[in-house]
Amino acid sequence: MISRRSLSLAAMAAAAISAGLPLGAAGQTQSTLRVVPETLSRVLDPHFTTSFTTRDLGYLVYDTLFAMNDKFEPQPQMVESYTVSADKLAYTFTLRPGLKWHDGQPVTAADCVASIQRWAARDSMGQTLTKFMASLDASDSNTIKLVLREPYGLVLDTLGKIGAPVPFMMPERIARTPASEQVKEIVGSGPYKFRADLHEPGVKIVLEKFADYKPRAEPPNWVSGAKIAKLDRVEMLGMPDAQTQVSALINGEVDYLERVPADLLPLFTAKSGAKAEVVSKYGFQAIMRMNHLQPPFDNLKVRQAIARAIDRTMYAAVVAGDPQFATDCAAMFGCGMPYESKDGIPTRDIAAAKALLKEANVDMSKPLVMLHIANAPGIAALGNVTRQVLVDLGFKVDMVAMDFQTFATRRLNTGPVAQGGWNLAHTTNSVPDQGNPLSNPFLVASGPPASAWGWPSDPKTDELRLKFATAPDEAARKAIAAEIQARTYEQVLYLPLSQFTTPSAWRNNLDGVLKSPVMLLYNIEKK
Repeated sequence: MISRRSLSLAAMAAAAISAGLPLGAAGQTQSTLRVVPETLSRVLDPHFTTSFTTRDLGYLVYDTLFAMNDKFEPQPQMVESYTVSADKLAYTFTLRPGLKWHDGQPVTAADCVASIQRWAARDSMGQTLTKFMASLDASDSNTIKLVLREPYGLVLDTLGKIGAPVPFMMPERIARTPASEQVKEIVGSGPYKFRADLHEPGVKIVLEKFADYKPRAEPPNWVSGAKIAKLDRVEMLGMPDAQTQVSALINGEVDYLERVPADLLPLFTAKSGAKAEVVSKYGFQAIMRMNHLQPPFDNLKVRQAIARAIDRTMYAAVVAGDPQFATDCAAMFGCGMPYESKDGIPTRDIAAAKALLKEANVDMSKPLVMLHIANAPGIAALGNVTRQVLVDLGFKVDMVAMDFQTFATRRLNTGPVAQGGWNLAHTTNSVPDQGNPLSNPFLVASGPPASAWGWPSDPKTDELRLKFATAPDEAARKAIAAEIQARTYEQVLYLPLSQFTTPSAWRNNLDGVLKSPVMLLYNIEKK
């Protein structure tokens, strides 16, 4: 049930984002695409956060050296041509001619070197690549040379990584910002440029077509190929209530919604002027993450007890709002993906779970603090299911409700509960992001600060990830990936809860919406 307060807040947000602009199909400027993401991030640095909004903004503002197609093949993007030495240790990349930053300066190899170094300091795949690098230099203004200490077969896959943080390129003067700090300027070389003067944090992000952008000749395929800005302006708008979002779309006040809850799909009738459709067939993985630094989940037996107690069909039933959009997939690297495996998946056994808790001698008198993202319905539903699982096991649960922006900060607290720490949380990530042992951020098991929030530590997992990185062929990588999954379940680094898709929705007069694991807003035009 939607409260009057949430509707009121949404109405105020809608009014704020509309200030100074005509609303409705008749009054709306045809060269503007008005988009409502699920949440609107206040952090715009694409190297600094895994926010989907920031990632999607990045694909408009920035560009990458390589980009992934729908066959998981990295394709040249900013790169015109490249060579690999016979011993597979030296990679030479030549940039496409005529690339420019939004401030009018030419894109140089030095810019790209600095960008790779900054991104790699924060990304799991980038950190792995760095372990293999002997040097990374700009040979001249258009040439990048990367030299390895030993062969590493995933260099191009790493530079073409599709998920957040994406290895976006930025000017050297900005890329020299320490990875521990957010950049102060949003300047890229992509098809749209950021309008800092029109930015309203949490309310509106405005982008304008970059006239000097030169798209590739190849047709768009996932995030590779031509990025064509067919509209003059893109506005990403904060509108926290799903029903208000759908009403705004049907009324012609906005053009595109990133996600539509299943219970609102019946509103998209033939007379609504809009349609809903799944644009990413792989969808998302629902995730439970326990804090490995604090009791009781610093105890392996407690984590294993939770793994034996969960029923994934319960999560699949609620995460998407309709079971037809979800499956109880337990594959760490996603169902339907190249490294899908059944190895190590524990069977549900409540008696075994309770026996493990008894062996661990858990203090049940202290409530578990669960960070609960209230403004993301799918993630909130996961928390509701988990709460009942924990209560059935004998735990007390303190569900601390917050919005996603607050969660993104609170989850980084490594301290005890009394100092703002936490025990348990949920999130989702796109399946391609989770799709291999190097890109999956929840498998970094080096403890703080290298590991993602939750901070697991398991040298064996890290050793297997490096073994995957140096595997001689795809067959060997698949075998190692299965071994990593089994080890991850044994140590319970994190728990996949289900795999699901969510429809996006857009006005019928939009053409060119791309199918992709990420929300791509270029190539779209209004008929």
